[in-house]
Amino acid sequence: MAGTVPALAFVAFQAAFAVIAVALISGSVADRMKFSAWIVFSLIWATVVYFPVAHWVFAFSSSDGSVVGGWIANQLKAIDFAGGTAIHINAGAAGLALALVLGKRQGFGKTPIRPGNLVSVMLGAALLFVGWFGFNAGSALGANWIAATAFVNTLSATAAAVIGWLLVERIRDGHATTLGAASGMVAGLVGITPAAHSVSPMGALLLGVVVGALCALAVPLKFRLGYDDALDVVGVHLVGGFAGTILIGLLADPSSPAGVAGLFYGGGFDQLGRQFIGAISVLAFSFVLSLVIALAIKKTMGIRVDEETERVGLDIVTHAEQAYDFTAPAGGSPMHVGHVSSTGITTKEHLS
Repeated sequence: MAGTVPALAFVAFQAAFAVIAVALISGSVADRMKFSAWIVFSLIWATVVYFPVAHWVFAFSSSDGSVVGGWIANQLKAIDFAGGTAIHINAGAAGLALALVLGKRQGFGKTPIRPGNLVSVMLGAALLFVGWFGFNAGSALGANWIAATAFVNTLSATAAAVIGWLLVERIRDGHATTLGAASGMVAGLVGITPAAHSVSPMGALLLGVVVGALCALAVPLKFRLGYDDALDVVGVHLVGGFAGTILIGLLADPSSPAGVAGLFYGGGFDQLGRQFIGAISVLAFSFVLSLVIALAIKKTMGIRVDEETERVGLDIVTHAEQAYDFTAPAGGSPMHVGHVSSTGITTKEHLS
């Protein structure tokens, strides 16, 4: 037992954190990275980047001094309840490094790139919303006051972030979208992750609105700055994780389980500085090492698929399968429709 939790249960919980951190990075490289290169990158990145950062953030020193924990948690004393730095900033910085090494997809910035299926997007967002309660509240490692606070704050911040994102869309684009709501939902979940036990429910609402709006403004920057982040890992996870981590320094409520006062609660700039150093340290560490790993893979085994494979689609060429089958039932005539790939390019070659 580790306290009241079986050690193997904690191992499984931490394994899930590692899995989702690696999975997030894949969103930046969709449609153009070699599968073999991705497997190699995942193994190396998890070992030399994720595990050390997770130790910095999640390993707390034992009271008797027999176990020495991570420097962010114990020496710096920055707050990251469930992985704003260790998972979201970490994966977002790695995704940016990979996107820069890989380059842009064919048609990026020229051809409209649309979601393959909005219903699937909303279903996935809903599953994330429900599952994230286990992610955040579960980090309390018990059914207690900390878990209850994290649960309510996760609900509050996420709902507020949807509103923040949709407000930006309505003002900037003239309409609020379903895709925007799903994206705002994820942004809110990301933003509240580090702050789930250190802010009040009212603070969580404010944090959510701010993070949702910031991420909505950050996503289009990839077109201006010229990096192709396919699924907006940088705009949502890096920006959302960074903003949520920094906002703890402003919104931390001393009456919350963390017991820390942010600037708005009379705590001064001390905690704000700690949060900034923790966030910047993880961002820089992950970006530099991820860049080195990606460049090494590029020079040795190659990292990007050829143009024809990218045009036809990696699902078909690499895995001999595709998400949506547009062929007719047995005995019927084929459906003469194009297939909208995840690159947004409509072709009939996908049907062959």
